[in-house]
This record gives sequence, C-alpha cells and structure tokens, in this order.
Amino acid sequence: MYYSYVMGIDEKIFTLKESGFKIKKHRGDYKVSFPEDKADVWEDFIVDNLQVGFWNEYLKDNSVVFIFKLQDAIRRYEVSNYDNQEVLELCEQLCNCKLPSIKEMLMSNKFYKKIIRR
Repeated sequence: MYYSYVMGIDEKIFTLKESGFKIKKHRGDYKVSFPEDKADVWEDFIVDNLQVGFWNEYLKDNSVVFIFKLQDAIRRYEVSNYDNQEVLELCEQLCNCKLPSIKEMLMSNKFYKKIIRR
C-alpha cells in the first residue's frame, strides 16, 4: 500500500473510494491509502485538484513521491532515503518555514510516523 496525508484538496477526493482508495477525513485534511497499481490515478487526481501553492507526497515502499503545484508548473520528484535538497527547499518555500530534513518533516505527521517506522 501507498500512503498520503493530503491538504489543499476538497471533498471531491471521496470519489476515489470507487476506485479502491481508503480515505479518512482528519480535521479538513485526509489520510489516504491505495494500492500500488493506483499510483497513476492518484497522481492524475492530485495534478487536477491540488490548489496552487501546495504539494502532496505519498510514501512508497522505498521512496517518497512529491508533487508540487506551483503557479507556473507541476513538479514531480521521487526521493530515495529522504534526501533531496531541491525538494526540501521547495517545501520550505511553500510552507514559509525552515525544515530540519525531509524525514523529520514527514515524521512530525503521526500518520506517516507509524508507516515510516515499519
């Protein structure tokens, strides 16, 4: 299974349940899990529905995929070992904060923390 904690999306996300996605609302955000063969469906949904100025990431088996929706472009990165300076800088720019690392950023989310420790 792949996992994503989603912000910057509206309740249209629940339409993905018909395609086998598990979605749980959490304070206006969403905890999502989906099988590997639905990754393309997920990425298409994110590109089409994510608000400009947000990003989404999802955890795969040995990497994290980041999709940034910027004013002028969509950028996609697959990050291994939680190490990519460009991704970290984009996250910092969009959240207007300083982040210690990609891994620590993800581990600060309780949903991800349980998954990353496996």
